[in-house]
Amino acid sequence: MVDILLAVYNGEKYLEEQLESIAAQTYQSWRLVIRDDGSSDHSMAIAHAFQKKYPEKKIEIYVNEVPTKSAKGNFMRLLDDAVSEYVMFCDQDDVWLPEKIEKTLKAMRHCEKKTGTKDVPVLVHGDLYVVDENLQIISDSMFRYQKLPKTTAVNQLLIQNSVTGCTVMINKKLQDMLKRASDTKDMVMHDYWAALIASVFGKIVFMKQPLIKYRQHGDNSVGAMNASGIRYMYSRFKAGKTQFRNRMDDTMRQAGAFCGIYAVELQENPHKKLIENYAKLIKSLKVHKIMFCLSNKVMKYGIIRKIMQFVWS
Repeated sequence: MVDILLAVYNGEKYLEEQLESIAAQTYQSWRLVIRDDGSSDHSMAIAHAFQKKYPEKKIEIYVNEVPTKSAKGNFMRLLDDAVSEYVMFCDQDDVWLPEKIEKTLKAMRHCEKKTGTKDVPVLVHGDLYVVDENLQIISDSMFRYQKLPKTTAVNQLLIQNSVTGCTVMINKKLQDMLKRASDTKDMVMHDYWAALIASVFGKIVFMKQPLIKYRQHGDNSVGAMNASGIRYMYSRFKAGKTQFRNRMDDTMRQAGAFCGIYAVELQENPHKKLIENYAKLIKSLKVHKIMFCLSNKVMKYGIIRKIMQFVWS
């Protein structure tokens, strides 16, 4: 059984299409948990209609009495609803290809078999088709489109996340570790935190084949932009030094919180000093930040991002 955790907030425009793509999966042993974060549109009516249409399916619908007002907050609430061995995160506005669950689960089980134990946190994620609001393909690879690294080494992941939550499946061990991060204040995003757990303590598996249509529209909470395009470069430079530095500081605060929560597990971990010292950079001078990042190869991926890192850090 696989639990699909679907976070909803004012998603009426695309929600039904996403729900039907879940119903059309080749792997049918799933349980869908929908949690609404205070929508003011018809999202819940669509969800309940879907539940009524498929009475034989395990579909549970909840509404947050007190909205979390963030995607990470809603997903962490959803994680408390999970009961299955494997969990997948699901956004309200994408479309899953029919074999998404089947192929992701196959990759997960293959990794667990190779590892020889289920007591290791495993995260499986993959590439995506970038599409417009009408599902016309913009790019057949979000990793190529956004110039994202496929490697998930700890030193690179500390400063830049390349794991997209809506492609993710995590096992029970990772679920249990992720649930311990109940205070999301210093968590950049739930998928970023999950990736750190898997990279530091377990395994991350990347699937090259895109199994999801990642829809781009005006209401995306997180979207994709062509990292080679003039528009992307203009937007980054327009946002400026302050925004870039704030985002880097966020990753350092996240690293500090990570060290606090998993202090016991980190005691004998080879990445302990790297993570601790990266967290301390938030109080360091620019020259010390640059020296640390160069010596530990803690660098963003791509020429433009590297330039901004060292000019604006």
